[in-house]
Amino acid sequence: MEVGQKVYLKPILSSNRVKETQEYEIRSIGTKYLHVFKGHDECKFDKKTLKHINKPYSAQWELFLDKQELMDLEEFNSLHGEIENAFRYDGKKLFSLDQLRQIKRIIDGEEKVE
Repeated sequence: MEVGQKVYLKPILSSNRVKETQEYEIRSIGTKYLHVFKGHDECKFDKKTLKHINKPYSAQWELFLDKQELMDLEEFNSLHGEIENAFRYDGKKLFSLDQLRQIKRIIDGEEKVE
């Protein structure tokens, strides 16, 4: 972490006024907090936990120091949702018994996925 580094803020709440991830820049790093800014907007985060400090309100942002970390999380959430939906609503019709056995082995960690 260093002053001037680009960071990425993802809105936590769907009711947040901003819906998309925003690119900010680290303005200062203190012993306890780091401050990020974009234009006139500035946010404060706990330096150790990277939790948004927004007293007295709930945190509105999740901070990512690396764009790849953010992209991996978004891909994880997307894949998780697709898989979850595949097993919901008529999921029995989508998979053969053999496919379900393979999925079970993966879940149990018995099969390595490349």
